[in-house]
Amino acid sequence: MSGLEDGTIDMIVTDHAPHTVEEKECSMTQASFGIVGSETAFAQLYTAFVKTNRWTLQQLVDYLTIKPAKVFSLPYGRLEVGGLADLTVIDLQKESVIDPDSFESKGRNTPFSGQKVYGMPVMTICDGKIAWQAATFKGE
Repeated sequence: MSGLEDGTIDMIVTDHAPHTVEEKECSMTQASFGIVGSETAFAQLYTAFVKTNRWTLQQLVDYLTIKPAKVFSLPYGRLEVGGLADLTVIDLQKESVIDPDSFESKGRNTPFSGQKVYGMPVMTICDGKIAWQAATFKGE
């Protein structure tokens, strides 16, 4: 993580390429690459770095949203009048346990099953419309 902190590395990204159990149930040389990361990345980073005061919340948001948008000249990573209303609502206080059986993705492959985290997403808004909402989220 020092590479992020000293500017050597620009950003944090995940490769959302979920694979089914069937695609992973073979030899390692034949299995599709990757683990589920997009559903847990923020919570894992928030828990490990923001909750421990190594990074600020703003730094984490920059690493995950603002910097990638800037590097790739994308119209994302900021909230502004007339801009795209694409955002994720996150409950920073709620403690969760990573449970692959609760993933929305078809993929279930994660080495982090059972890890306690804070900051799981509760709602995703795409183009100003709710695209996904956790069943437990009441919007309070």
